[in-house]
Parts: sequence; C-alpha cells; structure tokens
Amino acid sequence: MPFSPRVRFALAGSALAITAGALALPWYSSRMVAVGLQELATEHSKGDFRIRNLSHEAGWLNSSGRLDMEWHDPCAGNAEASTVVHLEYRARHVPGLKGLTRFDWFAAPAGEGAAGVRELLRGGKLTGTGHAGFDGTFSTDMQLPELGMVANGQSLQVTPSAGRMELGKTSLRFDWAFERMALRGNGNALEAKQIALSLNLKNRAVGTGRIALDIDSMSTADLTLQGLRVSSETTERADRLDSKVTESVRSAQFLGQNLQDLVLEAEVKGLHTASVQTLSRVFSESCGLQNATADEKQQVRAAVKKLLLTGFSVGIPKLQGSGNEGGLDAKLVLTLAPTQGDEVLLASQLSSSGHIHIKGQLMPPEQKAFALSTGYVNELPDGVQAGFEYGGGTLKVSGKTLDGAVVQLGLQKLDGWIKAFLAGESLALPEEELPLVPPSEAPAAAPAAPAS
Repeated sequence: MPFSPRVRFALAGSALAITAGALALPWYSSRMVAVGLQELATEHSKGDFRIRNLSHEAGWLNSSGRLDMEWHDPCAGNAEASTVVHLEYRARHVPGLKGLTRFDWFAAPAGEGAAGVRELLRGGKLTGTGHAGFDGTFSTDMQLPELGMVANGQSLQVTPSAGRMELGKTSLRFDWAFERMALRGNGNALEAKQIALSLNLKNRAVGTGRIALDIDSMSTADLTLQGLRVSSETTERADRLDSKVTESVRSAQFLGQNLQDLVLEAEVKGLHTASVQTLSRVFSESCGLQNATADEKQQVRAAVKKLLLTGFSVGIPKLQGSGNEGGLDAKLVLTLAPTQGDEVLLASQLSSSGHIHIKGQLMPPEQKAFALSTGYVNELPDGVQAGFEYGGGTLKVSGKTLDGAVVQLGLQKLDGWIKAFLAGESLALPEEELPLVPPSEAPAAAPAAPAS
C-alpha cells in the first residue's frame, strides 16, 4: 500500500534528523575531548602534579595528541627532582555501546630521572585501550611488558602483567595482576606467584572503599607463605570514619614451624572525618610539619583536640593462628569515650580490655608454670588464658581487682602533656643538671659525732 504524501514527508524528515544526529555525535565527541583536555591542562598547570606540553589535533571522526604528566615532590631532598611520564593517545569519535569516544594510548617514562625506569621496562611501554562512558566515567584496560633489571649484584624479573582502571567523578576502581616476581642476589632470594592488587574507592578524596593485595605463594631462603592476603576497608558514617586492616596467611613454614590460618585484624572506629582530612592535608603540604606555618600548626592542634574530644576506639579485635604445638587467640580494644566538655581528660575517658588464650603446647612447660605461679593466668583444659579490663580507675586482671592508681597517675600526667600541646606550649622536658663532681669521686659525708 503506497504511503500518503504526509507519511512520506514524516519518514523523510525522521531519516534526515537521524542522519544529522549521527553526523553530529562525532563532532560533539571531538569537541568535548578537546575542551576537556584543555580544562584538565589548565587545572593542573601548577602544583605538585602538572600537565605540560599538551598538543591536541582535533578531527571529526578521529583525534590524536600527546602530553607530559609531571609529579613533583616538594619534600624531596633534591628540589628539582620530578617524575615525568610522556603520554600519546588516539581518540575515535564513532559512538559505541559503551560510550561516545574510544581511546588507544601508550605511556613511557621521560626526563633525566627516568633512566632506571626505562631500564626496568627494557624499552617497553604501558599501553591501553579504553572509552569515555555516557555517564562521564573513563575506563581502560592496560598491559605492561615483562620487567627486568640487574644492578648492584641483584636481579629483578616480573612477568608481563595486565589490569583495568575505571575513573568516576569521585570513585576509582583499579585492578592489576601478574604471574610471577623474582628478586635474587647477594645471597638472598624472594619469589612470589599469582599476585593481584585491587582498589575500589568510593571517594578518592576521603579514602573510603576497599584495597586488597593477594599473593598465592611467596618464599625466601627461610620462609614459605601460602595464601597471603592484606586488605583494608574504610567506611564513612555520618561525620565519622571506620577503618580496618586485615592480614591473613593460609599457611606458613619457617624455622621448622608449620602454622595455619593466621589472622591479624587491626581497626580504628569513630574518627572525626573533617579532623582526619585536616591532619592529612597539613602533613602533606608541610612535609610532615617540617615546613608548617603557625596557622597550620594551630590547625593541627585543633584537629587533634577534636579527635580526642569526640572519641574513638582502636584495637586488635582478632589475632588467631594454629600450629603443630597448639594455637593462639587474642583480642585488645582501647576506647576513648566522647566528652561533653571542652577539655581532654584521658583519666576519665579511657577504657580498655583484652584477653589472650594459648592452646595446646604452644607455650613451653617452664613458661606455663611461671605464668600460672603469678596468679594472673588461669589454666584451662586446652591451655591457659589471661585477660584484663580497665575503666573508671578500676583495673581487673583475670577476674582479680587491682589498684588502678598507678594507671590513673600515668593518664593524669599524659593529660598534662596533651594540655600543653594543645595550648602550643613547648613540650621539651627540662634538662637534668649534671653534678660538678662524678658521684664515684664525691667525698663521703663525715659520720656524726657521738652524743656526749
């Protein structure tokens, strides 16, 4: 059935609009890439990280260019020292399912200080392919060739590796993996296999998210580890930060000992977020307070005071492991309660508790006998156990109440030290005056004369 003139006109108009849109998308993509790169270069024209020598050749369907990324460490001993990476890229502006623009790129070290890195790369480069997503994220796959270097009697070899990065407005995801790394020389050897690094940060500025390093096996001349994992997780709740670091080993062999299922967890909870950010910024900008201004030092004191007033807890919630002779289970927690006033008083804010349980024959018989003789260690069917609790001036060890006056006295002295620090006073202890004559050479006092 033939279409009416009105329908044919509508179809022709739709086809024209679709064609115009298809032709305009590459132009829009090309323009956005050019504008974005120029804004990025302008934003990072000064500071510790800089983008220099940007040369962009824009095109309708394809663009290309190059730039130098420079990292400068103001705290380095050599004020002129910097790390420079040369980047070249090619952008294709034909839209795809993943985004408007696709990229091919490579990066290589440049500058006088990159000789060692170039030797390590053996002339290779970091290469990648990626795309800019419709939601503004940038993601790329990356590949690195085999690394190797011989210097000072040592050799390093790392197999080819690959990874992926996804960069959002505030987020960062990064994964990297390689099969094997070997370091040998000067009578030492270290080999690691199946190594994987993973970052998943929700907020790069605050540092919230997860980081994990996994090594399937690692061995030296005296130590063999299987299933090593080091991970950290930082979360934000309201205006507080919680962070936990976990180290675990599936099995370990050293000095004739075989250990399994080793776990160490360390955590800090309830840190005031804004104060942590202030401390991090000032320490970074002032080279660890070496070059801090009076105002920055005052900011540090105010941040420390806020942390102490609002309270937090820190500890080792889990320390576990087992071996041929027995096992270990321990825990330690220290809590600083928030205070309602404007003065830090550790003597009333601080509380702590912990326990240790040693199972089997992990503790030698003579050490076990001595521990039991103190009266502060309890014997259990599978080993020995001890614990303590402190709070409100009361100290309990393995169920026995002790005089906590010594602990209180120590905390009160620490309160005085903190008060002086927060007031900006000198914390140097007075120097003890040395005697003019050494004690060994000083004349002895004459004996008193007998009463008449």
